[in-house]
Amino acid sequence: MSTIVYRDGILAADSKAYGGKGQASPGIKVKARRLPDGTRVGVVTAIIGQGERFMNWLEAGGDPTAWGSGDPDLRALVIRPDGGVYLYDDGPWPSGPIETDRYAIGSGSEFALAAMYLGADAERAVEVAAALDQHTGGPVLILTA
Repeated sequence: MSTIVYRDGILAADSKAYGGKGQASPGIKVKARRLPDGTRVGVVTAIIGQGERFMNWLEAGGDPTAWGSGDPDLRALVIRPDGGVYLYDDGPWPSGPIETDRYAIGSGSEFALAAMYLGADAERAVEVAAALDQHTGGPVLILTA
């Protein structure tokens, strides 16, 4: 999977690509991006291509009725330009805005959260997760406000 972290207005993501069930990672990929309206989004999923589909859907307006059949099998952190933090969890409807100064999703989220509670910033929290979670790795992408 991967690790996406939000802390003090910064969204950080690892870049280790998922290779599919039982397969090695094929390399690195982008798991977070800034949409044209300034929204920042980070996605974790075990379905190849689902993260890109979700980000494209969100960029097109994110209408839950436009998702199509089946719920998205993913978790996403969405940071709106006004600073609102939203969580998507296996569905096209967000929870939020959530009042938080730190949060993490993905397979390394518990390591990242612990690192942040010990003082780590978003980038360092992803680095700690990468050191301890076999599904997190690669260069860390940082998206500031």
